[in-house]
Amino acid sequence: MLNKEEIKDFFELEFSHAKKELGQNFLIDQKIITEIVNSLSINDNENILEIGPGLGALTSELLAKNINLTVVEYDQKFVNFLNNCYSKNTNLTVIKGNFLTYKDYSFSKLIGNLPYYITTEIIEHILKDFYNFKEGVFMVQNEALNRLLSLKGKDYNALNIMINYGYDVKKLFLVSKNSFFPMPNVDSIVFKIVRKENNDQKFNLSLLKVSKTLFKLRRKTIYNNLKTIINDENIIKNVLNSVSLKENMRAEELSVNDFTNLTKELLKLNIISL
Repeated sequence: MLNKEEIKDFFELEFSHAKKELGQNFLIDQKIITEIVNSLSINDNENILEIGPGLGALTSELLAKNINLTVVEYDQKFVNFLNNCYSKNTNLTVIKGNFLTYKDYSFSKLIGNLPYYITTEIIEHILKDFYNFKEGVFMVQNEALNRLLSLKGKDYNALNIMINYGYDVKKLFLVSKNSFFPMPNVDSIVFKIVRKENNDQKFNLSLLKVSKTLFKLRRKTIYNNLKTIINDENIIKNVLNSVSLKENMRAEELSVNDFTNLTKELLKLNIISL
């Protein structure tokens, strides 16, 4: 872990600065770093993926474990720093790139301090595309996690439904804004997300698809939104009736159980497929 002065020195040498628009706030609290890494269940020789390592605060702690670590970093100056700093670590692979377009989906465990401006996109990418995903430990802005877990109001959406149905989420601990340099405007929170046992990823994706269909135009009724995937209005009426949903309901009025039952009915009728 670099301290505040070392971070300042790094940016002076690079003739650069931390970019707030990219969420570049660096952890300078060793106790928090250790707690984050220890919150991920790690076995010997496991392949772990870290998102956005920056200047390697979590990376250093992770490399102390007996694991194979891959990190995906967008900013070239941090890629250069990591390659230089950890050149002797044969169990580290540094990838230059945007995590949202990263396509090695084989990892089952992920960790990272997620940029606030793409937190939702990163979580959706993991849950949709990483077919082996079992567990993740992430730090985000507190309000971002509240939005991800909301089951009512304007923040209630398709991804929230998928998370609630298929995953257990546990808030672990708050991280004061004083633990970062430069200091952000708000505190952060570390949470753990674990795929539920016997959870079918194909059904998760079907549930996400149906939920997105119903939330596509939030002000429209679920009946009207279903017209985008069902051409026959009588079939729509029968499907909704079979799961005890009214035609004039809007997506935000449905529970997670309602979305689940509707998805199962659409699969049973082969209107959608796994």
